Amino acid sequence: METTGEIKLMLKDKVISWFTKGFIISIIIFLTIGILKWQRLPPQIPLFYSLPRSPDQLTPSIFILILPILSIIFFAVNFAVACHFYQKEKLASIILVATATIVSFLSLITFIKIVFLII
Repeated sequence: METTGEIKLMLKDKVISWFTKGFIISIIIFLTIGILKWQRLPPQIPLFYSLPRSPDQLTPSIFILILPILSIIFFAVNFAVACHFYQKEKLASIILVATATIVSFLSLITFIKIVFLII
């Protein structure tokens, strides 16, 4: 399959491999914190800090899963696009994977702050 070969070729790049490992570590941390703290989460959590201070900031605790899910989707899309362009534009591929990893870590920081703020 052509796609598998492109992924293997791209992962041989040390920078892309490093960022991909960073993303995997962030997902493992998401899972670990989520599993360990899930039972202690209240029924509603403050998720929408951009809204004025009111009950509108509160959502059911299940909505905290938006952060890791969007991180995975964003990384997968960026990684797929990076695979497509890797042989022609290596720098663009590195930037795509790096951006996705950084977004994942920022989401992780937000996740950690919310979870440990309310517990």
